[in-house]
Amino acid sequence: MVSLFLNKVVIVTGASSGIGAASALEFAKNGAKLVLAARNVERLNEVANQCSSKGLQQENIFVKGCDITIEDNLKSLVASTLEKYGQIDVLVNNAGSGQYLDFMNTTPEVFDNTFNINTRAPFLLTQMCIPHLKKTQGCVVNVSSILGQRSLPIALTYCMSKAALDHFTRTLALELAKDKVRINSVNPGVVITEFQTRAGMNDEVYKQFLKSQGEHQPLTGVIEPTEVAKVILFLASDQASSITGELLFVDGGRHAKAPA
Repeated sequence: MVSLFLNKVVIVTGASSGIGAASALEFAKNGAKLVLAARNVERLNEVANQCSSKGLQQENIFVKGCDITIEDNLKSLVASTLEKYGQIDVLVNNAGSGQYLDFMNTTPEVFDNTFNINTRAPFLLTQMCIPHLKKTQGCVVNVSSILGQRSLPIALTYCMSKAALDHFTRTLALELAKDKVRINSVNPGVVITEFQTRAGMNDEVYKQFLKSQGEHQPLTGVIEPTEVAKVILFLASDQASSITGELLFVDGGRHAKAPA
């Protein structure tokens, strides 16, 4: 096992699937003490078993059921992490959500839920972790999206929430630079996860959507979660010790293309 994160405590939200699960496995391979948080504890336990299969000892894997939209759940997540490990070195704000709806069909409930998950929860959880990250000179990696910087009309609220998260990343990075706490973001393009179908795509549309990514993401086409996870690992590591306030696109070149 590589020891890039030996004795480092890493919290990953949304760790039960997709980019979160892939990130957990990458940190496990690199010796981190893991805190895996999500609502689906059954799937978290499956990810925990996969992390164990990578050589991480069970005592260094902590599974925590957590609804990040509930402030008391976030407080419990931080308190439980400190009770088990005594410190926090890395926070990965990965959990996210969105729905494909045009503007006139976007209800206040959809708006509030999207911002609660994508913006408010990372804001609050980061705020709770900062006193402990200052002690370890740790870091935060936010998982945003290319849609924080590029527009998609049927995902207006999602785009807005990720744009807010991007500005949160850059602004907080400047505020905490004096404390040697780094704040960065990964901004993926289209990744093979459950996001698209949860957001409203049916199976046939989803298949065609994936096929079209060779045009939109010319280097890679659709991206595997592991590719994003490796970038998260880099940003969280000492190898990125001079990087803060960065929005790092993992999108096969999609952000570099001029709009059609």
